[in-house]
Amino acid sequence: MARVLCGAALGAAAAWLVASLACAEVQINPNGWRFPNILTAAKEAIRLSDQTPLIPGKETILKGYRKADGTRFRTYEIEGRIFGVEFDTDGKLPFEYGIMDTDGDGKFETKIIYGPTNKDHGYVPQWVIDYYYTRHPELKKAGPQTRIPPPSLNVSAPPPTGPPPPPPKVVVPPPFALQQPNP
Repeated sequence: MARVLCGAALGAAAAWLVASLACAEVQINPNGWRFPNILTAAKEAIRLSDQTPLIPGKETILKGYRKADGTRFRTYEIEGRIFGVEFDTDGKLPFEYGIMDTDGDGKFETKIIYGPTNKDHGYVPQWVIDYYYTRHPELKKAGPQTRIPPPSLNVSAPPPTGPPPPPPKVVVPPPFALQQPNP
């Protein structure tokens, strides 16, 4: 009996270790993580994305930038409110980590260091969704009957239900625009 329990405990510990190595690391800094200087970075791309089922359509604007040292970062914003930034420090995709403002106070207090599977990412915080609907009162907010999964670091896309959509169009500004500072 003792051998069976010990073996089960070792198996559970091994499973926990494997799971913890495969997941992202989340760090909280109450003072906030440093936000990148958008004014000194070159703009690379702007595209729309659907990051939450709680807002209809492609609601999130992704803006890509490159710093002089080669670091890339991408901001996530809805209705002018930036709630997340992802960083690629080695100049090669994928992004290594992201920071989020989870409560709308302007401090990016949550840092998510992506795991080896790179499936762990942030989510659209509730304060951004609430702000969106204050800006669009004509739209009906998802009701209690709407079954939306709770926020999770392990967000996966829903299974496809029809033919695959065409790839998103990447908007690349002309070279002279990349040299100009942001307005």
